[in-house]
Amino acid sequence: MRMRAFPMFSVGAALAAGLLAVALLAHPAAAKDDKSSDPCFDGKLSIKEVLEACQAFIDGGSDDKTLLIRAHSVRAMGLSATGNLDEAMVDINAAVEIDPKRANSYFMRAAAYDAMKDYDNAITDLDQAIELKDDDGDYYLLRGLVYTHKNDLDTALTDLNKKVELDPKAVNGYSSRGEIYRKRKEYDESIADYTKVIELDPETAKGYVDRGWVYVLNDDLDNAGPDFDTALKIQGNNALALVGRGVVKSRTGEPTDGSADLRMAERLEPGVFDQVRAMGVK
Repeated sequence: MRMRAFPMFSVGAALAAGLLAVALLAHPAAAKDDKSSDPCFDGKLSIKEVLEACQAFIDGGSDDKTLLIRAHSVRAMGLSATGNLDEAMVDINAAVEIDPKRANSYFMRAAAYDAMKDYDNAITDLDQAIELKDDDGDYYLLRGLVYTHKNDLDTALTDLNKKVELDPKAVNGYSSRGEIYRKRKEYDESIADYTKVIELDPETAKGYVDRGWVYVLNDDLDNAGPDFDTALKIQGNNALALVGRGVVKSRTGEPTDGSADLRMAERLEPGVFDQVRAMGVK
């Protein structure tokens, strides 16, 4: 069962934990079976208890490689969640050593390398994962995002095209590719991808917000405004949507017309204007 979902990337322990969780849950080794009733795997303990339980399982001398890999993976998730990426990497390396032919372990380690801004090693691991299993769209997605972090947008786009080809109903491929098109100022292509995001997931605000800002960048305020309005109907406290609506009001009416929305957005999320400036909005 596929359970991967990539958040927007920003370096940090929470993100690393999310990516490691994605890597673990996506692999069949994460499925419960009659051998995995150990407390390391039941998902009911605190992080500290999980770390201790999984270490105890590892120290117990099991010869089940699948469960050993899983125990190391769960420990890596727990350690990354507490900000201990270096220690998490020890467990991920152990998982790779147990079965060097398991593509998902390289994917998992690449996610950790990416969170640590070690992009070259992340790409090396993703190359290996894809060599072992070249039909997994999430491997191309993560590699594309790593190339984005290296500011190699051309190579990133190639990988994200492959992600969309392999997983045409996955929102994260279109949203990530739409962001690259926005950065390349290919606004029509970006709008098309975010439109696909909305088609696939019309009840989530983010697609409307992302498309709305591309419309702003493309000086199409007539279409930007309705997108921000729709986003706010779905999620009334979305700071980026409030800024967007405020910008549209200010540019289409009096300069002060959007002031209330802008003030509210800043109260909700003090760094929101930095996010808007990072998109190239002036």
